[in-house]
Amino acid sequence: MPNDEFNSLTEKVNLLSRKIEREKAAKKAAEKLLEEKSRELYAAKQLVEDSLMNIKEKSEQDIALLHFKTYLESILLDFNQLFLQKPISDLLLQRLLDDLIGIDEVKACRIRFNALTSEKKAKTFYAGNKLLFQSELKANSALYWSEDYQQLNIIINAEANILGGLTLVIDAPRTWQNTIEKQLLLFCEMISAAHKRQQLLARTIEEKQRAESSERSTRDFVAMINHELRTPLNGLLGSAELMSDTQLTPHQRQLLNTMHQSGELLRVIINDLLDLSKMSAGMLQIVEISFSPRQVCTMIYDIFKQRTAEFGLSFAFNYHTEVPERLLGDPDRIKQLFVNLIGNSIKFTQSGQITVDIEWQDGQFCFSVTDTGCGIPADKVDTLFDPFTQVNNSSNRVYEGTGLGLAICKHLVDEMHGDLTLTSELDKGTQFNIRLPLKLAPPSQKPNHTHEVDVAIDAMTVLVVEDSPVNQVLIEMILAKFDIKPAIVNNGLEAIEYLDSHVVDVIFMDCRMPVVDGFEATKRLRNSGYSKPIIALTASTTSTETEQCYLCGMNGIINKPYQKQEIRNVLTEWWAKIK
Repeated sequence: MPNDEFNSLTEKVNLLSRKIEREKAAKKAAEKLLEEKSRELYAAKQLVEDSLMNIKEKSEQDIALLHFKTYLESILLDFNQLFLQKPISDLLLQRLLDDLIGIDEVKACRIRFNALTSEKKAKTFYAGNKLLFQSELKANSALYWSEDYQQLNIIINAEANILGGLTLVIDAPRTWQNTIEKQLLLFCEMISAAHKRQQLLARTIEEKQRAESSERSTRDFVAMINHELRTPLNGLLGSAELMSDTQLTPHQRQLLNTMHQSGELLRVIINDLLDLSKMSAGMLQIVEISFSPRQVCTMIYDIFKQRTAEFGLSFAFNYHTEVPERLLGDPDRIKQLFVNLIGNSIKFTQSGQITVDIEWQDGQFCFSVTDTGCGIPADKVDTLFDPFTQVNNSSNRVYEGTGLGLAICKHLVDEMHGDLTLTSELDKGTQFNIRLPLKLAPPSQKPNHTHEVDVAIDAMTVLVVEDSPVNQVLIEMILAKFDIKPAIVNNGLEAIEYLDSHVVDVIFMDCRMPVVDGFEATKRLRNSGYSKPIIALTASTTSTETEQCYLCGMNGIINKPYQKQEIRNVLTEWWAKIK
C-alpha cells in the first residue's frame, strides 16, 4: 500500500476517533444535564405537592373558622332579639351558654353575673365540663387568655361597674385568636347593653310612679288648698255683702267698701294661684257651651266702667255688630281673659284711656285691649308671660300683684287653641290681641245661663249641710233675705238621718266634711232612691272635683265664695222644676 493512501486512511481514522470521543463527551454531558433536570423536576414536584397540602390544610382551617364565626354570629343575632324583648334572666343566660356549648370548638363555658338578685350576690351559670376550667386567672385587663391559650376570660362591664365575666374553654388553632376575641366581646357588649336597658326601664317605671304619686299629691293639695282658702273667703265676702244691705254710717260704709275691695283683691290672688296650680297639675278644664258674647262683654263693661272712672281713665268699649249672637266656648274663661288684661292695663296706666275692641274676623272671636300706660321695655317682652314675672320685680316697685295674670292668659289661650300677641312702646302704651277659634252655636241650642224669673221662692224648704259655723251663719242669713228658714246639719251622716224623717225641696251640700263628706252622702242618698235636687257648695274649682260632684249624683254646683244672687238663681231654677 502506498504511503500516501496509508497516511490518508490513518488521518480518517484519527478524525473518526476524535468524533467518537466528542460524541461520548456530549453524551456524558447530556446524561449529566438530564440527571440534573430530573432532580430539579423531582424537587419542583415535591414543592408543588407540599404547597397543595398546605393550601388544602389552610382551606380546611378557613372553612372551619368560617363555620365557627357563622355559628357565633347566629347565636348573637338570636339573643340580641331576645334581650330586646325580655329582661335578662337566669333562664336566658343558661340558654345562651347551652347554645355556645353546641359549637364543636367550645368545650365548656361559664357566666358569672352580679346584678340579677336583690341581694346583689353573684350567680354562676355553667355549660359543658366544669373540670376543664382552670383555677382563677389573675385579671390584668378586660380580656385575657390562659398561658396555654385554651381558656379565654372576658369581663362584662356596665359603665364604671363590673357586672361579671364570660369564660370559655376553646380547642381551636392559635390563628383563630383574633376572631374569637372579637366575636366574644360582642357577646359581652350585648349582655351589658341589655342590662343598661333593663336599668333604664326600671328607672323610667320608678320615675313614672313617682310622677303619678306627685300628680296625685298635687291634685290633693290643690283640692285641699281650694277648700282652706275659699272657705274663710266665703265668710268674709258673704258677710260684707250682707252688711252692705244694713243701715251704715258713711264711715262704716267706707270701711265696708275697703274690706270688700280687699276681699275681692284676695279672691283674685287666690284664683290666680289656684289656676296656676291647676295648670301645673293638668287639672284646668276648658268647657264648650253655648253663650252670648254680647252678654259677656256687657258684663265686662259694667264691671270696669266704674273702676276706670275711679282711676280717672277714659274707657272706650267697641263691640262690632258682626260678632255672632251665640258661640260655643267657655264664657267664664273668656271673662277671665278680659278681666286680667283690662285689670293689667288699669294697673299700668296713670292717665289717658283704656280701649277694648271686640270683632269677628275670619271665623275667629277677636278682641284687643289697648292702654296709654307706661309700656313694656323690649328686653322684658320675652319673659312677660312667665309666672310670677313683672317688668319690675324689685322690692320698691310701684305696681303690686303676683305677676300671674298674663301667664294664666297665655295658658288659657293656648288651651283654647288661640293666639295671644302684644305690641308695646315704652312710655306710650301697650296693646294685647287675642284670637280664639270659637265655633258658632247651633240655632236650636238653648242658652246655658238661666234667666232670673220673678217667682215666690219663700215657700221652699231647704236643708244646708255645712260643717263650718261661719258658713252656716252666712248661708242662713242669705236665705233669710228670701224669707227661707233652712234646716242646718254638720255633716253627711246627719243629713241622711235628718232626711229619714223630713222632706225638703233642695239640699245645699258642702263637699268636704268630717264623718261623712258630701260626695259619699249624695251617693248613699241616690242609691236609696232620693230624687230631690242636691246642689254642691264647694270651695274647689278643679275639673276633678267638678266631675266628682256630678258622678256621685249632684245636680249643680255653687263655688265658694258665693253671692246672694247665685243662691237665688239656683232656688228659682229648681222651684220652677219641682213646683
